Amino acid sequence: MVVIDKVSRRFSIDGGKTSVLALNNVSNEIKRGEVVVIIGPSGSGKSTLLRTLNGLEGIDEGSISIDGAELSDRKTCMNTLRTEVGMVFQHFNLFENKTCLENIVLPQVVVLKRDKSEAQEVARKLLDKVGIPDRENNYPRQLSGGQQQRVAIARALAMNPKMMLFDEATSALDPETVSGVLNLMKDLARDGMTMAVVTHEMGFAREVADRVIFMDGGEIVEEGSPDSFFDAPKSTRAQKFLEQII
Repeated sequence: MVVIDKVSRRFSIDGGKTSVLALNNVSNEIKRGEVVVIIGPSGSGKSTLLRTLNGLEGIDEGSISIDGAELSDRKTCMNTLRTEVGMVFQHFNLFENKTCLENIVLPQVVVLKRDKSEAQEVARKLLDKVGIPDRENNYPRQLSGGQQQRVAIARALAMNPKMMLFDEATSALDPETVSGVLNLMKDLARDGMTMAVVTHEMGFAREVADRVIFMDGGEIVEEGSPDSFFDAPKSTRAQKFLEQII
């Protein structure tokens, strides 16, 4: 599904005087239907890597292909690709002046060119799927953080994505609402959705991931099954990281 080949990404700082290597020669693959959880300390490159997978972040070297489409190929339509690779962010990015239903309907009509009535039917089914069917006429300000994140997930799913990316989707939520969003993500995984998830929720990683990737310094330091990674990490860096958070 995803092939990441020797990808590097640099960011300029100090007005372009110096640069930071956010990704350093990263290579990996994600199989169709696989759930990959990416963990690591702040600044390790995990969110940057995730954002490169739907072209929100460019790359300086290497290549990325999604379902056979090379992201840097001029023939690849990035708008089409982004509909196929849904992304849910730490902050919900909902339209504050539109209801829950309208937030889910609008991208279907504008991007997928769906008839409004069809888009509304899809939106209502998804609001039911994410557990808030009674909130379709509420505005984001009338919802809790967890409910807003459920709307954001429904909006992404409305585009019929081949893959879902989650960038610390629960880190802005209060502890009482985290579990509900994580359970929704677990349901998506059980349904066979291909997923790449950046998270600090180690319990979720252990329970749901097919594979855990540990990053530090813009590199993949270690990867493996949840059991092998959490019970017997091979690298000293991963061992120190787990000692601090578990």
